[in-house]
Amino acid sequence: MSGAWDEAAWGALADELARWGQGRASFWWRDDDAGRPARAFDRLLALAADLELSLGLAVVPAWLEPDVAEAIRAAPGGVAVLQHGFAHANHEGEVQPGERKVHPAECGTARPAPVVLEEVAAGGASLKAAFGDRALPAFVPPWNRIADAVSASLPRLGYRALSAFGPRSAAQPVPGLLQVNCHADPVVWREGKRFAGAGATLERLRTHLAARREGHADPAEPTGLLTHHRDMDPAFWAFLEELLRRLRGHPAVAFPQLRSLLSPRPGQPGA
Repeated sequence: MSGAWDEAAWGALADELARWGQGRASFWWRDDDAGRPARAFDRLLALAADLELSLGLAVVPAWLEPDVAEAIRAAPGGVAVLQHGFAHANHEGEVQPGERKVHPAECGTARPAPVVLEEVAAGGASLKAAFGDRALPAFVPPWNRIADAVSASLPRLGYRALSAFGPRSAAQPVPGLLQVNCHADPVVWREGKRFAGAGATLERLRTHLAARREGHADPAEPTGLLTHHRDMDPAFWAFLEELLRRLRGHPAVAFPQLRSLLSPRPGQPGA
């Protein structure tokens, strides 16, 4: 596993896990950009099944092909479908000379919120028709970016969870909408989509766990691992398999079922 694992970085993460009680270090796993057939997608589902792990599969409605839909329906019950935008299309336009950099977004401010929400609703209906109860009322905006006016209207459309990236600033940014983000993405997107490496990824997981324990991040937000099966090289796959096996077998670690994780808790505003 040379290059795909860092025993010293794992030791630092294990030291952090030792400070948590049994089953109290909660994690979750989200994989983005599903919908099109790929050998990597089959490998992803096989890994989740082999480890009996919950997996939040962020599916792009406009990309969904029949063979992929059938594979998801045949997957173990721990594989849940989350809605990943509509077509994963950037609408933010190009940067003009002298302007600030424009970050890509499908659900950003470039289009009126009602136009975006109409797309979102259509995508959600198609996933519900394809997957029934396996499709959770959870929205994952492409590029992890969403305009405030769009997120504010998601509960009205029946969504109960929003997942982006980074420590959440509030458990419910909108009444009735629970935010559950990811915190470690092992892909360096601006450098040819290369694997960031085992050490860097393990350190990101350790940092978020420590921030939760010390009160610098919401202790109730599970530490989220974000993967993109379409953009993973052999070293990334080897790392992911080793990481998930070690976490799966650690007494301090728990992977909550996604249906319970991505729902406002009783007593929270709007729950």
